[in-house]
Amino acid sequence: MAEQWTEVGSSATETLDVDCDVCIGVKRKAAQTCVTCLASFCETHIQPHKQSEALKRHRLEEPTSNLQQKLCPNHRIMLQLYCRTDQTCVCLLCVAVKHKDHELVEMETERVAKQAQMDVKRKEIESSIWKKQRQVALTIAAIEELRRSAQREIQECEKTFTSVFQSIQRLRSDVTVLIRNYEQSEVRKAEELIQQLEKEIEEQKRNISMMAELSQTDDHIDFLQKFSSVQDLPIDGDTPSIPADRHLFPGSVRMDLCSLKKYLNTMSSLEFVEMRQTDACPLSLDANTVNGSLRISEENTMVKSNTVKAHYPIHPDRFERWPQVLCREALFGRRYYWEVKWSGEHADIGVAYNGICRKSGDSKCLLGGNDKSWSLVCSGSRYSVRHNGVDTVISAPSSQTVGVYLDWHAGTLSFYSISDTLTLLYRFHTSFTQPLYPGFRVTGSVTICQLN
Repeated sequence: MAEQWTEVGSSATETLDVDCDVCIGVKRKAAQTCVTCLASFCETHIQPHKQSEALKRHRLEEPTSNLQQKLCPNHRIMLQLYCRTDQTCVCLLCVAVKHKDHELVEMETERVAKQAQMDVKRKEIESSIWKKQRQVALTIAAIEELRRSAQREIQECEKTFTSVFQSIQRLRSDVTVLIRNYEQSEVRKAEELIQQLEKEIEEQKRNISMMAELSQTDDHIDFLQKFSSVQDLPIDGDTPSIPADRHLFPGSVRMDLCSLKKYLNTMSSLEFVEMRQTDACPLSLDANTVNGSLRISEENTMVKSNTVKAHYPIHPDRFERWPQVLCREALFGRRYYWEVKWSGEHADIGVAYNGICRKSGDSKCLLGGNDKSWSLVCSGSRYSVRHNGVDTVISAPSSQTVGVYLDWHAGTLSFYSISDTLTLLYRFHTSFTQPLYPGFRVTGSVTICQLN
């Protein structure tokens, strides 16, 4: 179609360049083309067609060099009729040979019909263009409004954060002044106490010297007369003390600061939202790895305990003894995030290298029971993490939804408890060397969440 339009367009421009077919030597430009003679004539040589009665019957058109297009490719004579049956232009010989019983019309008649069809099509296209242009305009307006809205939000956030920052700065300054004032007051008291104690020490040292001198006398009467004064000397009174570990500002201020810290920590959930959007990883369970005591859904997104042991086909990747299953996806070289819901007695959620043991009933074939896997063990009462057979208990409220964040390059594997609040349960730090496959050990059910 594009080529046809190109040919039509080019023929329109070629009218200026059509030469007279009769001129000898310097050819003048053609004034008209005779489709009967299949030749183009200048103003001089076209005169016979205008003067001769026989030639007046010939059909003249605007100059064109595309005469071959008007010839029947089979019979090399002019195309004169249009076959509606075959939707093609035909010559008189074609009519006699192949189109005898077909619906035939004059080309002018068909041109009128086709022109009407094209006018309808053109209006439809113009309508479509108008609708799309309107949609473009509306979309551009929506983009501009979105940008303005985003800019307003950014400015509002900047104002809010600036205000919060200034408030925190003022609070920091006020608390610092409060602590320093209290410090100075307590230091002054302590220094006064030190002066008092040093004065008492000097007094007691003089008393010791006096007693030493009295002990050296040989005069018994003098000793006995002075002994009463020595006996009445004070030894220790109630000496005030300054506790070194006391808090330097009121408990209410400390509680307010703790509340502020807790609130600011919740801002980290924004990072979680971004992580959930940009690094979400769709997972599917690998039926070739599932243990016979488990059954997976048709969508390969849920696995649950099976009361009747299934007899799956023998496969080298299948877990033979432990109720475990891995996912098909190999996670390598970037960051990934996924969520699972678990129910039942407990569930192990983790990742493993492809080389994890699968055939033995030894604990080393468990997720986290070896150096090729890492797992979070979930139960109704507690969490723990396991790697290379070492379990670490985590103190955190249990949740039925767990988020897993893997940063392969950074060597971190993080587990989150997801409920009304987001809680980081544990983060493994290691150096991954191979692709990792998400996996589960199930006593109950585990469902991979579909993240939008």
